[in-house]
Amino acid sequence: MPHRSHSTQENPKNEPHPWLEEKVYAKLRQRTVSLVKQSVDALLKDKQRVSLSTVVAKSKDLDTEGNGKGISESAILDNEEARAYYEQHRSWQGSSRKRAKPVASPASPGAVKLGRDEQRVRQRYLRMSKEALVERLLVEELIYAEQRERWLLQQDEVLTWRLRAETAEARLAKEIEPSTNRTRIRTEKA
Repeated sequence: MPHRSHSTQENPKNEPHPWLEEKVYAKLRQRTVSLVKQSVDALLKDKQRVSLSTVVAKSKDLDTEGNGKGISESAILDNEEARAYYEQHRSWQGSSRKRAKPVASPASPGAVKLGRDEQRVRQRYLRMSKEALVERLLVEELIYAEQRERWLLQQDEVLTWRLRAETAEARLAKEIEPSTNRTRIRTEKA
């Protein structure tokens, strides 16, 4: 019976673990919200322009926990509460209409040959849109994760069979040892 890893039994859809959500992600999200609010408030107080770049720069000045690391633009945009606070106070007020994204065919990963022309591959990747590259990367990461999971399961099975073989060899050696000792004792008496 193959042994499944602990993570796939409890978390089949690769959702964040509850303990990780509580202890890590929630704190990081709250840190982002806190730094955005402090930065925006400081910019407004100093009558400076509130933009993503100015909030990021101000957060580096105000960040005492992260040794001046601050927060990134993507951290602001990916955190709903932080983004809402930023958008409420930003200097630029754009239209709420979303821009249409160009349709790009997702690149389906094929078999990669070892002797391929890397310069041609590089040029092909440079012509792809950012979205298409992200899609390709996500597919590749998924394939890699599945392969790694299969490899780990196989290694578990190999280890199980190895331990069984070692136990069987030890048991066999113990069974052979007494009969060898009896034979030796008989030959010594004779």
